[in-house]
Amino acid sequence: MRCALPMYPFPAGSLDEFWSGLRRYLQLEGVDDVPHRLGQPQDLLKHWQEPDLLLSQTCGYPVSTVLHGKVQVVGAFHFDVPGCEQANYSSSLWVRQEDAAKPLQAFKDAVAACNERHSQSGYHALRSAVAPFTAGGRFFSKVVFSGSHRQSARLVASGQADIAALDCVSAYFLSRQEPEIFSRLAAIGFTAPMPGLPLITSSATAPATLAALRQALAASVEAQELENARGAMRISGFSSLDAQDYRICALKAEQNRTDGLADW
Repeated sequence: MRCALPMYPFPAGSLDEFWSGLRRYLQLEGVDDVPHRLGQPQDLLKHWQEPDLLLSQTCGYPVSTVLHGKVQVVGAFHFDVPGCEQANYSSSLWVRQEDAAKPLQAFKDAVAACNERHSQSGYHALRSAVAPFTAGGRFFSKVVFSGSHRQSARLVASGQADIAALDCVSAYFLSRQEPEIFSRLAAIGFTAPMPGLPLITSSATAPATLAALRQALAASVEAQELENARGAMRISGFSSLDAQDYRICALKAEQNRTDGLADW
């Protein structure tokens, strides 16, 4: 069975501790062959579609598009960081310190940095945020694709881009891991809330195992012995969700196109 939590730059020791506890709860629920350590997949799209995938985490946009019908949604963690509420999250909008007083509409014809086109938080959330200010299908003069939220922040800090939308949970951890970069940046707001990054399992996972995953995750976010690990990871809860909860991601992206917002 394959397991990974590849989406957030969690503190490594806390992630290992949390996984050890979650693994125990999975075993108590009767789930066999749970790996001792989480995998570190390089090809995420391939990883998410592995037939023996027990548990992983993906993004809301791909789970509502390219992964729709190919995986099952287990649920989503709650995070105790600005921009999150229960199972919902948002993106924080980052600019250089000298631009901190500007409203979003003042960045028309600026250069935006996005991690990649399949990202809800870095691409589609930013598109939805600027859509009300867009005329003629465009807003930014240029969009640079960085490959990661970390690199998007670096591009803004260095002046190669002017604004980026970062998953608010990623931004929380990155600001602590890259203090020199974030000392040059300021957040000017948040995008609209959307369902948080989905925990998923294979489409071949049996209903009883899916139920066991949800039970184990619910237990792990309440377990006293995992309190320190959860605190370091900012995990404050878990909600069982399904694929229908994420349809809003695909629908909103399609609405932006229908309303005339050009693809970047």
